[in-house]
Amino acid sequence: MVTKKYEITDAELEIMKVLWENGELTLNEIVEILSKDEKKNKSTIKTLLYRLIEKESVKSITNKSKENTYKAVVQEEEYLKKANESFLEKLYNGSTNKLLLNFVEEKKISKKDLQDLLDLIESED
Repeated sequence: MVTKKYEITDAELEIMKVLWENGELTLNEIVEILSKDEKKNKSTIKTLLYRLIEKESVKSITNKSKENTYKAVVQEEEYLKKANESFLEKLYNGSTNKLLLNFVEEKKISKKDLQDLLDLIESED
């Protein structure tokens, strides 16, 4: 079962990616990074940060000399593992076999990628 701290929306995930990539940041730094391609609303990002804090996905660090900084509590690898498990369960009833067969049947995987996968499976034996 996925705990609340891993229930991250797409909008919140943008913030998490910035924190995973950059470590501890202020709100202004997060807004600046997220606004490189498209202007983002600071109050919206602040709201999303507070939601992430409530979920215990991010922690706020109070600094005496400057504004608070924010740091991801959930590590990227942990999140990806939980998200993959949830995706697999939701769409394929937990069956990795069904997932892989779907990719092969729909030609969503190249022959080279398929061979790499087979090589990986063989190396695990």
